[in-house]
Amino acid sequence: MKSRNDGTPAAESQDSGDSTGSSASGPCRGDPQEPGAGTQQEGRGLWTRPRIVVAIVSITAIICFAAGLRAYLPRESWIEVGAGPSPASNPLKGMMPFAPADPAEAPQLAESAPPHTMEWVYIPLNEVVTGPGAYDWRAVEDRLEAISSRGHQTVLRFYVDYPGRPSALPDYLVEEGRVRTRSYTVNGNDGASVSPDYNDPDMMEMLTSFISAFGQEYDGDPRLGFITQGLVGFWGEGHTWPMNGTRSPANPSGEDWMATEANQEALVAAWDEAFDTTPTLTRYPTPASAEHAVGYHDDSFGYATLDNADWHFMSLMKRAGATAVWQTQPIGGEVYPEIQDCVLLTPSDCPQAARDMSSGRNYDVPGSIRATHASWLINNWAFTAPLDSAQRDRVLEASSATGYELAVTRWRMDGERVEVELTNHGVAPFYYDWDLEVIALDDAGQEVGRSTLDGDLRAVLPGTEVAFSGEVSGPGATTVLLRAVNPMEGGAPLRFASAGQDTTWEGYLTLGTAGPQED
Repeated sequence: MKSRNDGTPAAESQDSGDSTGSSASGPCRGDPQEPGAGTQQEGRGLWTRPRIVVAIVSITAIICFAAGLRAYLPRESWIEVGAGPSPASNPLKGMMPFAPADPAEAPQLAESAPPHTMEWVYIPLNEVVTGPGAYDWRAVEDRLEAISSRGHQTVLRFYVDYPGRPSALPDYLVEEGRVRTRSYTVNGNDGASVSPDYNDPDMMEMLTSFISAFGQEYDGDPRLGFITQGLVGFWGEGHTWPMNGTRSPANPSGEDWMATEANQEALVAAWDEAFDTTPTLTRYPTPASAEHAVGYHDDSFGYATLDNADWHFMSLMKRAGATAVWQTQPIGGEVYPEIQDCVLLTPSDCPQAARDMSSGRNYDVPGSIRATHASWLINNWAFTAPLDSAQRDRVLEASSATGYELAVTRWRMDGERVEVELTNHGVAPFYYDWDLEVIALDDAGQEVGRSTLDGDLRAVLPGTEVAFSGEVSGPGATTVLLRAVNPMEGGAPLRFASAGQDTTWEGYLTLGTAGPQED
């Protein structure tokens, strides 16, 4: 088969393909090889064998012309693929709501809720850790199953101390009195939760053992999109502010309840060791964390993100030497909850905006997406509050602006060999090595061939073009489709920002038509 565009070979752009034979030898070099071939022979007079000479010259010319074509003309011309609309949503990118706390309940979303492919969930650690080295994964399974049943992938965090909720310190550490805890009333807690001593050896042993077991059980599970490392600090956010070692009215003695830097590094290292496929993200970038294959999340996104203040997220990323980490590890976060209802439409109308902005706060979600190369953001308000058309449009724009936007620029097919070139119009790569499949259909629209192309979607960085290739055998094929395979059963299809998306089969890109191999 050869690729077709409206029934004729395309010629928009040409590659030489294989360039064998470019230094021809023998008669194709133009050197005389036969005595008397176009020369005078002594003792024989002029052109004693004219017919033989003419025949040799003619045959030689034909051979050289054919060899030249093979050496310098393309195997098959590329067919350009037109641009298509930006997909409204795509897997493993965009904004998302909270999943129901009870996995048996259905989400309570507004009718105006924008499309999404992920849901966020907190899980109390004591629902999983039942004893030293003992784990009950039902709390994880119930949530993953509920969320995947809606075609969505899960982003999660485990916590030990969530202000206002009961402590999630595993029972055996409490009952045996093995870890000291502190009561507190800051952050709206009113004594409901307690802050454990994160530097207690038993506490660190419990945490690192859990991380290892979690990785063994769930690394690479297609229902899991991303994991924020969590576990320590208020809300599992990696801080204990205002109990952070600084004297303040809320902390007059300047106590520091956070894990030491050495223990924080040990936890990041444990996550890096436990997970090779599923990306994990830590809250605060440090030079130590930058040595590990982990991403980062900013839970004050759009508010304290840009590098105009030394404690903002991007300032910390710069000091840690982690500003290029997005090329291999994801960036995520949560739009700062206090401004979710106003920051996307008219930031200056947000309560306290004038005061906060004069103090250096950003109120800038689009700029923060560009600066961080964020792939996903929690924005629960956008899914649970009724949105007018202007608000919904802004949410869709911001959600679409995150992460990757893959597009096919051109393709070609010669015989069974297929080549496809992808580019990325987004701000970040796709972080999973999903299969890229090519499918051949016959005149009746029936599948006659399917194959996985060679290549790695993770390599398609923004602004680059990467070729994928392979072979598909499809007798009688007339139409060629492409798709990236979501390994989660029932998961959202990855859509390309290219003309032909969903035109033949839902979730597939129609590349074009193919005809029989020409003689």
